[in-house]
Amino acid sequence: MIRYNLTILLFIIINTINAQQTKIDQWEEYLPYDKGQSVTEGNGNVYCATRGGLFYLNKADNSLSRMSKINGLSDIEATLVRFNKFNNKLLIIYKNSNMDVLDKDAIQNFPDIKNKSIPGNKSINNVCFEDQYAYLACGFGIVVLDMQRNEVKDTYYIGIDGSAINVRDITTDANYIYAASDKGVFKALKNSNLTNFNSWSVMTDLPDGVYNTITNFNGKIYTNFSKYLTKASVNEDTIFVYNNSVWSHFPQGFGYIIKSLRGIGDKLIEVEDQRVWLYDNNLSAVSIVGDHSGKPIFPVEAIIDNSNYFWIADRDNGLIQQKDGVIDVANHPNGPSNTNIQSMAIEDGNLWIAPGGLSNSFSNIYNIDGLSSYSDGEWKLIKGNYSSVVNTDTVYDIVGVAIDPTNAKRVYAASWYNGLLEVYNKVPVKLYNTTNSSLQGLGIPGYNVIRIMGLAFDKSNNLWIANSGTPYTLSVKKSDGTWRAYKLDLNMDISQLIVTRADQKWMLFPRGGGVCVYKGGVNTVPDKSNTKVLTTEEGSGHLPSSNVTCIAEDLDGEIWMGSNKGIAVIYSPENVFTGQNYDAQQIRIQQDGQTQLLLESELVQSIAVDAANRKWIATANSGVFLVSADGTKEIQHFDMSNSPLFSNDVKSIAINHKTGEVFFGTAKGLISYKGNAVKGEEDYSNVIAFPNPVKHDYTGIIAIKGLVENTILKITDITGNLVYETVSLGGQAIWPGTNFKGDRVNTGVYVVFSVNQDGSKKVATKILFIN
Repeated sequence: MIRYNLTILLFIIINTINAQQTKIDQWEEYLPYDKGQSVTEGNGNVYCATRGGLFYLNKADNSLSRMSKINGLSDIEATLVRFNKFNNKLLIIYKNSNMDVLDKDAIQNFPDIKNKSIPGNKSINNVCFEDQYAYLACGFGIVVLDMQRNEVKDTYYIGIDGSAINVRDITTDANYIYAASDKGVFKALKNSNLTNFNSWSVMTDLPDGVYNTITNFNGKIYTNFSKYLTKASVNEDTIFVYNNSVWSHFPQGFGYIIKSLRGIGDKLIEVEDQRVWLYDNNLSAVSIVGDHSGKPIFPVEAIIDNSNYFWIADRDNGLIQQKDGVIDVANHPNGPSNTNIQSMAIEDGNLWIAPGGLSNSFSNIYNIDGLSSYSDGEWKLIKGNYSSVVNTDTVYDIVGVAIDPTNAKRVYAASWYNGLLEVYNKVPVKLYNTTNSSLQGLGIPGYNVIRIMGLAFDKSNNLWIANSGTPYTLSVKKSDGTWRAYKLDLNMDISQLIVTRADQKWMLFPRGGGVCVYKGGVNTVPDKSNTKVLTTEEGSGHLPSSNVTCIAEDLDGEIWMGSNKGIAVIYSPENVFTGQNYDAQQIRIQQDGQTQLLLESELVQSIAVDAANRKWIATANSGVFLVSADGTKEIQHFDMSNSPLFSNDVKSIAINHKTGEVFFGTAKGLISYKGNAVKGEEDYSNVIAFPNPVKHDYTGIIAIKGLVENTILKITDITGNLVYETVSLGGQAIWPGTNFKGDRVNTGVYVVFSVNQDGSKKVATKILFIN
């Protein structure tokens, strides 16, 4: 009876704990959803594609749900969404011309156009449904997708002599199919041989130029002559109406730039650059949407449903919902403001992102995306004019970020144009430049910009700052608020700076400049005895390449460097100034039965060290690698083919050591992976296991968290028989729920005995296993 009550109590306690945990190996996407570009409605949902991600709103409860590779889609960057009410299927079209068809819970991928070798433009501009067929307006012609048989049925090249032509939109009537293109409006009899270009003809009595949208409303064909896309001398577009074989002007249309026309039942919707018009059967304007909450709108597409709700995909507000001027709501999931990520930093659960802003030649591109932060599930964009303190709209090209280790509310952002921005509690408080700091500009008349990228704190909480393009290459903002500059006489750009545990400052020179090491403190004068440049020469660093792109210090004090020729490690960085050997070593691994250098053919862009001293390595072409502490074993490799990773071009990595979440800043946005290594604790006062209980249908791993670093764990059944043993990864250990033979353990209570390396600290934890 006592054992039964103990088990029930254990069950209640660990269920409460488990409800607060996130599953290891879980992916999470962090995409912007505020820049809407396509909208459709069906099955009680309104779907909106944005420049970042795809989401839908459930009209019954107004809940929002995100759709991405994490929950089954085949790609990212959806540009069009269309719901086919004939068979209740959702067609999703991506920027790269890939396509998904969502049928209830099943997703069918159609990569035909994406994979086909087609010269020139193969984008998909719009869709017209006729029963089960989706007519795709493509950059080269028309493709017909059979959504019932799940196959591409036909391709039509409709230009002169069967040439490719950019078709922007398609519509049909009882007898004809119409195509709005860059070369006018084409039509063909639906029952003719549409694969024969001779079946298609350009409709006369229309001006030569680009027609960007076309629709059937009440048996008449409406199309827009886009003076904007035609690059005519005037910007006002012109809508034409086709009725009884005659084209005429649509007198009600008077917008400057018309983006789309759509006939929906007994209503015609016209989307202009800043307005949405609604016309009835008599072509009377019955409604107009020109603002959201008193501010201008920038609609891209719009629909109206059976309840007369407007749904507008808006460039700045995601999905706008309006009705009768009373309901006016902007809907989109929480997310960052953009997908641009050059570097990241994280402290106490606060993630900060520098969007970047450099050309390949390290020149300015004047990016004003601003600094972004993520904490407690909410995103904040630091952008705009904050009273008289600083106008961040003039802080261009933020390329680096550092968080105060003693106060995570204080953050510093490096600008490649304006100097150093200080933010406190997510509000800019100061901009440091040549007038209030030791920072220097380039000294070019009319272009005295202050170029900052590398930032790093030392153990005394002094902030070291790489000031590129000046003789005083290094500055420090001391913990007491005073400044000092150091003349290293390098006069080179610096892309990254770290301060090691031994108080050495390591600086990377991009574009083949090598590495510089400075061992001086805040009161030291730089000279040849404390400043050294590492090169590819033996005895001088022996770098695998002069193009060192990233650097990190691991938990053993070793210096790991990434380059365009893979990875190299300096195992004794203290020897740089002693005269002893400090040359970098490349790691040799066994792969496919052959010995080769670790990632020797990869451009490595970022290295991050997790709580188990393992290395996460970001590459420009092959995604992310996780290797063992010594680099000799590949533990995981994520790319677009085997994971939800958005791009194989991964620019930055940041790790939340408290939770194990690893953030990947890719060329197409931010995504994270819940890793299994977390920071070790001082004692065993808060050891938990999850999931707990382990239910019969659970097939994942069990994590024991709250451990001291490098804990030795032995797992026994309730009678004391040893079934498994392992060592923690930092402060967390992993059990696959099996015995030594790899068999799933039986139902019962299992005891986890944990002890630190010297045996001075111990704890026992119970896990209930249900088969």
